[in-house]
Formats: sequence, structure tokens, C-alpha cells
Amino acid sequence: MSLETVQYVKEAEERAAKLELDSLSEMKNIKAEAQVTIEEHKKRVSLELKDYEFSQQKEYDKKIASIKDEKDKVVAVEVEEMKQSVQMNKTKVVNDIVKEVVNRYGNS
Repeated sequence: MSLETVQYVKEAEERAAKLELDSLSEMKNIKAEAQVTIEEHKKRVSLELKDYEFSQQKEYDKKIASIKDEKDKVVAVEVEEMKQSVQMNKTKVVNDIVKEVVNRYGNS
């Protein structure tokens, strides 16, 4: 082999070695950039999820409050009806007692 051929092969091997190192370095950079991008996306998705959960909780709380208000109104009406019924029953019982007393003992 001639000296030029040996020199050419050495240079080719050096270029190949440098190209391999450059490729490895570039792959490291690409992986690092990809990891940064992934982390940014994770943070963004996490924030969006928290916002969504917050808005859903607000909506749920509103619905619950609305249902509670409706139930409270229904219960208030029922309680008032029960109070009126109790009062009417008390009045009826008193009238029945007075009527029985008058029947038994007469109008003395």
C-alpha cells in the first residue's frame, strides 16, 4: 500500500470517528430537547387538568346548592303543612273534648 492510501484511510477513519461522536452528541441533544418538551407538555396538561377539575367542582357545587335550595323549599312547605295539620288537630281535639264535656255534663 502506498503512503497516500494509508494517509487517506487514516483520515477517513478520523472523519468516521468524528462523525460518530458528532452523531452521538446530536442524539443526546435531541433526547434532551425531547425530554424538555415532554416535561413542558406534562406541566401544561397538569395545569389544564387542574383548571378543568376546578371548573367541574364549581359546577358541581352550584348544582348541589341548587338541589339543596329546592329540597329546603319543599321541606319548608311540608313543615308548614304539618304545623297547620297539627294545629287543626289540636283545635279538633279541643272541640271534641268540649263537645263530650257538654254532652256528659250538660249546659249547667
